[in-house]
Amino acid sequence: ITAHAVAASNVIKDVRTVIEIGGQDSKIIILRDGVVVDFAMNTVCAAGTGSFLDQQAYRLNIPIEQFGDIALQSKSPVRIAGRCSVFAESDMIHKQQMGYALPDIISGLCDALVRNYLNNVGKGKEIKEPIVFQGGVAANKGIKAAFEKALGMKVYVPEHYGVMGAIGAAILAKEAVKEKGYTSFKGFEVSDFKYRAVGFECTACPNRCEVVEFIQGDEVISRWGDKCGRWSNSTSKKVHANTAS
Repeated sequence: ITAHAVAASNVIKDVRTVIEIGGQDSKIIILRDGVVVDFAMNTVCAAGTGSFLDQQAYRLNIPIEQFGDIALQSKSPVRIAGRCSVFAESDMIHKQQMGYALPDIISGLCDALVRNYLNNVGKGKEIKEPIVFQGGVAANKGIKAAFEKALGMKVYVPEHYGVMGAIGAAILAKEAVKEKGYTSFKGFEVSDFKYRAVGFECTACPNRCEVVEFIQGDEVISRWGDKCGRWSNSTSKKVHANTAS
C-alpha cells in the first residue's frame, strides 16, 4: 500500500485516489495531502482482476493486448453480471449466443468489472481527483474508459503503470539509505555469489528449534527458525559449530 501510494505521489504530487488492479488482486488507496488515510483490498474472489480478463481473452481467442481497443469500438455495451467470475462468464456466453456484437460484450465486461470494483473494493470510499490508475490492468483502455464513465472523472494512467509498486519501494529504499547513511545492497552480482543453507537444532531450551543458517563463504548472512530470537537477532557472523564444514 505504502509503495503504491509513494509511487503515485511521485507522478502526481497531489494525487488523492489510487486505483490499483493487478493479475491477482486489486486495491484502492485514499490519500489526503500526501498521506494515506484509507485503503482496501479485494477479497479472495478474482472477478475484478487481470487474471479473469486474461481468461476471457483466451476464451474469445483475442490477444489481451487488443481487449481494450475492441471495447472502445462498442456502440451499445450490454450489461454483464460482474459480481462473480462464474456468472460473468456464463452471462458473456449467453450474450454471444443471443448474437450481440463482440465489442459490446467486451465493453459490457469492462463496465461490469469496474462496477464490481467500486461496489466492493471502493465501497464507502471517498473517491476524489486526481485519480491514478496503476497495475497491469491499467493497460486496458476499456477499463480506464469504464472507470471514467462510472466516476465522471478523469483517470490518469502513469507511464510505468505496471511496476509502480516496485518504483515506490525503490523510492522508500533510497530515502532509508539517505537517512541511515549506508546501504546493505550487495550489488547486482549477488546472483553469482556462492551460498549454502544449513540447519542445526538449538538445545538452549526444551523447544529444540530448528535453526537455518544462510552462509556465504565463511560468514553467516542470516539465520531464522528460532522462536526466541536467540539466533535470528544475533549479530555474530560466525558459523555454528554443528553447521561448519
